[in-house]
Amino acid sequence: MTPTNKLITIIILGLALFLAANWIEAVISKNEGDFIKLGGLSFHTSIDPGINESKNLSKPIFLYFRSETCYWCIRFEEEALSDKRVIDVLNKNFVLISIDTFKQKNAALNLNVRTTPYMILFNKDGQEISRVPGYLPTDEFLIKLNEILEKTKPNYR
Repeated sequence: MTPTNKLITIIILGLALFLAANWIEAVISKNEGDFIKLGGLSFHTSIDPGINESKNLSKPIFLYFRSETCYWCIRFEEEALSDKRVIDVLNKNFVLISIDTFKQKNAALNLNVRTTPYMILFNKDGQEISRVPGYLPTDEFLIKLNEILEKTKPNYR
């Protein structure tokens, strides 16, 4: 086999592996469904179903922007979103939606989100209540959540 034929064979095999990997990733992402588990919480992965649930349950929305490669997102999910106190407050009081800023660029851009992690809270009528840009340690995040709940509806908790 000549060096040129070897090079062509290697390029073809590499291309085949690349295409196979992309196909497998597409199949897996389609099978993930409409929810993603982050920390100890389950989030909608699309805005519209979350909005519908919010209207049906008369609950505000916790919209969490993240990316799989964001160090501070991973840390926030391992710490705050895995803390029982935070899980209880979020599950009891909010409909949870998570947006991947790489996979869902338009949603992030439409809401002027440029960094991760980033959280926006909306009331049950879809009006923005608050923005929480960046990473917060668990206790600070819990304080912020409780402040937001106090402002929006004193008898929520």
